[in-house]
Amino acid sequence: MSQWMLLLPECVLTIFLGVALTADLVLPALPRRVLALLVLLGLAVTAACVWWTPAGEFGGVFLNDGFGRFAKTIVLAAAALVVLCAWDFDLVWLRPWNEFLFLLLASVLGMFFIASGRELVLLYVGLELATFPIVLLTAYQPADPKSAEGGLKFLILAALASAVLLFGLSLIYAATGTTQLTVLSERLHQGAASSPLLLMGLLFLLAGLGFKIVLAPFHTWAPDAYEGAPTPVTVFMSVASKTAGFVLAVRILSVGLPAVRGTWGAVLAVLAAVTMTLGNLAAIPQQNIKRLLAYSSIAQAGYMVMGLVAFKPLGLSALLYYLAAYLFTNVAAFAVVIALERATGSVEIEAYYGLAERSPRLALLMLLALLSLAGIPPLAGFTAKFYLFAAVYGQGYIWLVVLAVLNSALSLYYYLRVIRAIYIHQPEENTPPLPSTPWPLSLVMAVTLLGILLLGVYPGPIVEAARVVVGPLWF
Repeated sequence: MSQWMLLLPECVLTIFLGVALTADLVLPALPRRVLALLVLLGLAVTAACVWWTPAGEFGGVFLNDGFGRFAKTIVLAAAALVVLCAWDFDLVWLRPWNEFLFLLLASVLGMFFIASGRELVLLYVGLELATFPIVLLTAYQPADPKSAEGGLKFLILAALASAVLLFGLSLIYAATGTTQLTVLSERLHQGAASSPLLLMGLLFLLAGLGFKIVLAPFHTWAPDAYEGAPTPVTVFMSVASKTAGFVLAVRILSVGLPAVRGTWGAVLAVLAAVTMTLGNLAAIPQQNIKRLLAYSSIAQAGYMVMGLVAFKPLGLSALLYYLAAYLFTNVAAFAVVIALERATGSVEIEAYYGLAERSPRLALLMLLALLSLAGIPPLAGFTAKFYLFAAVYGQGYIWLVVLAVLNSALSLYYYLRVIRAIYIHQPEENTPPLPSTPWPLSLVMAVTLLGILLLGVYPGPIVEAARVVVGPLWF
């Protein structure tokens, strides 16, 4: 019975997932805000269960440990912020609100299994459960051609990536005869690491993971999906989905495949370099703020991969800290995008002309979010990059650190374009004043602003927590 207690957070989340699915049938007149509050309560109760449930292993395939708790907390925080962002986002209501919440929670449940998975089949099932609800949410606005196009591209490429990933996992199983990560690691150390079948499987595995964490050249779906999806969905896609992808990579590579680190480390170093450079260069000509942030997200994925390249506890703890800082920074930027889109109906950079005069509060938040993404001190993004680059430098990848610093400087160009539109350009004549921001979105802005500042000037607790949870992974 004690083993079943390890699944308590997943069980609680499933109960509230069922509430979201059936609420419209049982109580058709239930106000949206009441259902949203129920879901937020469910996320809070789930978070409490995540940290209350004791550490332990279930059947050799499910592990409740500090690393999984840290990852689940980031995902739950992202989901809660997305619910608040979507609270008054009118375009979402082309489809029922309870369906939106159900798909959101279903994706979170899949990410929970990724965070605690210790076996390849469970990790794959969790990945599919996490991905396909997001595909449906991307196409949640059927009247919008961009939403349909983004959802279709996402669906096709997600299915292709899943097939590639599954093929890679099957080759790894054929080479080692096991799907359990700890047994897999033992057999690789016993001599299976030199198998050509294993190396081929590893390449397919990295290709599938590259799609999930938006690495070049597997990134082509992201700009269209980010632009076409309802902006709250874009927020969830850019933060929670990316977190799940990196957690999956850490589980498989660090626990199951450390014996072939020389192979996958070299491949990931090259992919990191290509991804950050391509993402930053492609962001420069963008006039749509969501596409600009999509390419920015691709570049950020390139930086994050450096944590996998560093591999040691310092690198993985820096990666976890980066994911936490990225949560607050990216959600803050998209919260401003939602507020402007709600007020003007536009996501073009021109809509930000004179924002400093029209809404100094929104202008300040966007300024801090963009500077944090660029890595300007003393904000969270700077501290995250400092720890990450230091970890990679310590492992001898000096060329990669130099390239990352140059790319961070390059990213300033397109971030400053948006800042210039906000503070230098004058608003067009007869531009109506911005309406007041709904309190849920204001709450998101306050929380993310606090996170950007605190993680920048006082990173110690999160850094220490990240260092503690990655220690027992395999060292």
